[in-house]
Amino acid sequence: MRRWDLTSATSKMELSLKVLDAACDDIAERWSDATNRRFMETYVAPVAPELKVLLDAVQRLAEVLANAERQCRDER
Repeated sequence: MRRWDLTSATSKMELSLKVLDAACDDIAERWSDATNRRFMETYVAPVAPELKVLLDAVQRLAEVLANAERQCRDER
């Protein structure tokens, strides 16, 4: 893996979000009171949109790095 290969890291983040969603669904079946709803709204719900912004930024960065690598290779 190159130092700037961000694909595996983003894949791990996406997988972790899927695991979190599945765990939350499982917990919601057994714990559905106001405390759970408050916990989900406060701590879990904000994660997905923030992760989406992060993944989009990482994708843009990966494109910039790939372009820089191509340019450096072409200059040799």
